[in-house]
Amino acid sequence: MSTKVYDIKGVPYYSKLEKHCNYQPTEVGTFSISSEGDFVECNSAKFSSLKEFSLPLDLNEGYDGSDISRQPNFPQWEKGIKWIQDSKALGYKALCDVDVMTQRGVLKDIGYTKHNRYKNPWKFEACKFGGKLYIRKFEDEDEECGNDWHKKNSYWGVKFEEFILSEQPGTNASYRMLNGKIGKRKILLSAEVDAETPEGKFMEIKTCFPDKLRQKLPLTWIQSYLGKIDILYYGMKTKQGKVYEEPTEISMSEVVGRYVKPYEADAMFGFLADVIEWLCTTLPDENKAWSLEYGGGRDITLQRSDSTFLPEWYVEYLSRAEEKQLVQQVEALHLNHPTT
Repeated sequence: MSTKVYDIKGVPYYSKLEKHCNYQPTEVGTFSISSEGDFVECNSAKFSSLKEFSLPLDLNEGYDGSDISRQPNFPQWEKGIKWIQDSKALGYKALCDVDVMTQRGVLKDIGYTKHNRYKNPWKFEACKFGGKLYIRKFEDEDEECGNDWHKKNSYWGVKFEEFILSEQPGTNASYRMLNGKIGKRKILLSAEVDAETPEGKFMEIKTCFPDKLRQKLPLTWIQSYLGKIDILYYGMKTKQGKVYEEPTEISMSEVVGRYVKPYEADAMFGFLADVIEWLCTTLPDENKAWSLEYGGGRDITLQRSDSTFLPEWYVEYLSRAEEKQLVQQVEALHLNHPTT
């Protein structure tokens, strides 16, 4: 099996490669996932909002010890590409305008690699098809995993959202499709939205232990910055899973400078830009899955497999869309240059 290696450099190197403020994504669409896992409300998604709640909150309510996931049985990766298909001309144009199609969570984990004090490993899949780079999380990442403490904390986060958010009936989650540029490459990504204020500000909802806020903020910042979030909304929890105080609200505009040093923010995006560029120039255009893995050390590896991860329905859709576009171009050519 073919293997390629990316050598990780120091923070000073990456901080000079890219300015985080160069990333200015625009929304190109929305969608929701229903409680049954169906793809719904293409480009007409409605987002949850804050509701009245009474303190204290007991985040253990209903916990039975099992692992949970907010998402129903709908493959994580397929959300964004399903939007491309269902949006028809809008979705195909959005894809044509970019070099990379991925998920916000993928970019978050890659970008945070150099700043993760625990050197947590990550593993994704990548492939190039039709000139586009696709990067996705492994489909089994959301299956039951982690120790009891991890499971409990995951549950507390979901329970906190249930206590404070007025969710849309029949909707499990809502997403924005964003188009932005990182380094030399244009990116199309799907990003879940936790809530929206009456003024149209987008919110990221989190729980946190009070003494861990500054430690957690850099990761939350890059996740939220990638998703064009305006407000961070933290429920401060005890180790017993109780929330006694009003949540802490932090504007994204004040995070860099106050909680994250500007050169660190630049380094996260510099690292992300460099890895994306490496992938775009390294992978052959063959629709084969490559394992993209960071093990906590000083390099990232790419290993080729014989499998694919783009669904057949999506590959067929692209083929039909390309044929239709070619026909339209030929028809336009005939209109501009009529035969005599």
